[in-house]
Amino acid sequence: MAIIENTYRWDFTSTGTGQIIDARATAQALTFGLETSSNCTATLQIVHRMGSSAGPRSVLSTVVMSSRAFTTVQFLGPLELIAPRVTDKTANSTNTITVYLKGN
Repeated sequence: MAIIENTYRWDFTSTGTGQIIDARATAQALTFGLETSSNCTATLQIVHRMGSSAGPRSVLSTVVMSSRAFTTVQFLGPLELIAPRVTDKTANSTNTITVYLKGN
């Protein structure tokens, strides 16, 4: 059985980048669960940076989500500084996007 070393959840109601998580020296495999609420469409990215959280980030994955959808994205590491980014979403502020992270 895998031991979970990272777990986190981001909730978005607008576009932007979520809090950066430092996965150095912990998780070798990361699983992201991306979920949109009813009537919400969105474009999400998983971004990564090494060394420092400042500066440009590399896009590991881009996913276009439909309404009330769930998608899984997995990466093998090691990775360092990771975060989800919502680049586009339906304009209603009650629409939400939830991003889950599990790492081991």
